[in-house]
Amino acid sequence: MRRSAESTLEPTDSRGSLFTNRRQKRPGLQRVLAAARSGVIDVLVVNHLYSLSRKTQHLAFVLNELTSRGVRVVSAADPALDTETAHGLFLVRVVSAVAEIEQTGALADRRDRRRHDQQSADESPLAG
Repeated sequence: MRRSAESTLEPTDSRGSLFTNRRQKRPGLQRVLAAARSGVIDVLVVNHLYSLSRKTQHLAFVLNELTSRGVRVVSAADPALDTETAHGLFLVRVVSAVAEIEQTGALADRRDRRRHDQQSADESPLAG
């Protein structure tokens, strides 16, 4: 059950951001996601969208995780990003679509690179 009173969750890490460097587990973001999963929060206000993630694919995951649990995401820096509005939901879907395109393109690039490397190895005068 969601709390009816307003409460504040301090999700930021030591540097004032939801994310830290990529080797760390990002405890601030993990607290936000855990609160969303347990139904403790219903609105998340971020200073900037990039406070959630620096990578498009991960941002799409986080936004989908929050919105699928009924958490409204609002950006203080960009009031147009409010998942309770049609425009805000559109932006979330665009971010998700861009993430999917990036992922598909990255997979295709890896496949092409492997194919090229294999062909180069097969044509090498040092091969076999």
